[in-house]
Amino acid sequence: MRVSTLSRPARTLGVGAIALSVGLGLLTGGLGTPQSASAATVATTQVSSQTSVAFSQTGITVKAAASQAAKSKAAANRVLTEAAKHKGKKYKFGASGPKRFDCSGYTMYVYKKAAGKKLPHKAHLQQRYGKAVAKSQARPGDLIVIRKGTKGTHAGIYAGGGKMWAAPRTGKTVTKQKIWSKNHVVRRLV
Repeated sequence: MRVSTLSRPARTLGVGAIALSVGLGLLTGGLGTPQSASAATVATTQVSSQTSVAFSQTGITVKAAASQAAKSKAAANRVLTEAAKHKGKKYKFGASGPKRFDCSGYTMYVYKKAAGKKLPHKAHLQQRYGKAVAKSQARPGDLIVIRKGTKGTHAGIYAGGGKMWAAPRTGKTVTKQKIWSKNHVVRRLV
């Protein structure tokens, strides 16, 4: 049984099918038969259906990315809050808190306590952890490792504005300080 395209309600045809049909003259019998118009309608409906699925999947991906970004931001805030809690605690070489810290002991303690991330107790080794991030893309909560050549010599937690939380050196206390060296790397752990 042949069904005429003209007998179908207009709402069953997609905008693309109508434009295709009119453009090819199918609705008026110009280039093909009503069967051709039906095939064009079916093909367009299939494409439209696939497009809806693609948009639906993209929407899910966007929602998942937004959710992941929110979790990451919350974890970074926990790291910064934990880092600030130790302001004023004295530096002691080899110490890893919670009463005294050296630089890598401080970052190791803060990331473990705030985000459950395990780091080794050496700045040189810490620079191998997390995701490498361009300096211009650093976000508060990122790990900063200052280097001499390629060897990590000092570690801190990026606080924003070119500053980091760190346990600087003997005779000093945990503080927010300027990142004094251009030779540093940024690692994203949260």
